Amino acid sequence: MAFLVGDLICRCIHDARMIPYILHQEEVINILIDDPPLFEKLVQNEQAFQMEYSKKSLTANFDAISELKKAETLDTFNKLLGIESPGNLSPNLDLINQLTRTFAVYISNAHALFDKSFEEFMDKFRQWLQGAGMTLRKIEFTLEDVEVLKKNAESFLSAREFLQAFAYDRLLNSQATIREIIDFPAHRFSLSEDLIRCALKDSVLATALVKFVIRVSYLSQGTWSDLFSTLVKLVHQDIGLCSRKQLVELIEHDVIFSCNLLCMSIAELKNLPSSGRRSAIEQSLEKIKGEAGFMLVSRDP
Repeated sequence: MAFLVGDLICRCIHDARMIPYILHQEEVINILIDDPPLFEKLVQNEQAFQMEYSKKSLTANFDAISELKKAETLDTFNKLLGIESPGNLSPNLDLINQLTRTFAVYISNAHALFDKSFEEFMDKFRQWLQGAGMTLRKIEFTLEDVEVLKKNAESFLSAREFLQAFAYDRLLNSQATIREIIDFPAHRFSLSEDLIRCALKDSVLATALVKFVIRVSYLSQGTWSDLFSTLVKLVHQDIGLCSRKQLVELIEHDVIFSCNLLCMSIAELKNLPSSGRRSAIEQSLEKIKGEAGFMLVSRDP
């Protein structure tokens, strides 16, 4: 059962990548002029699926994971904090809003696909058992079962596919699995914590993982901010290659996260000297370390 659940989750994470996007008339004309074969392919796709947009607009698919990797370009934006004039922030804020929407659609798609796939399997499995005169009882996963599942998530992690690794954890703990058949080991099961701990012990993954956790806290509109509180806890335990000082520096270099964490606007943040910003961040981390159920609230900076 562990192999089955793990394979289902991996398949749904992969299938959720392609998100439909409506191309409006001006974009369609540009494609027709610049790339006639692509235009022909999109028209054929519209006709094959009997879409309603085939006359004036077309539906194209884009890869959500590739789009979300644009978050790495925010490094350039974050350097603006050290410049006297903040410049034009609108393109960067527009990108963040776009990535937030893409994140929400991707995660929603992955959940919908998994819930449907798993429930369809369970219906067929129950019918087969009933035909054999048996009933299905809830299954308690052993530590060995959990290790099977962890390997799938760790394969995403080692490939620096952090979004998929933590999406795997979310789906594994979805209501569909818990409601249907599965109980995890009672004493402790925290896949996200294990993934973060593993990454912090790897010189290649540590900094990239911290940047991902920081950014996904606001790209997810706070729904994934539990990863940050877990990160803070592990760094304070002196786990691995990211020291407390390095964590403070990485937070300071992310303008949007710093605004959220300190409840300040960009202008207010820029008025603080670097020592003041770091001191404020240190105080916030101390507070998070001591609080249960920390939830970062996204606000417009």
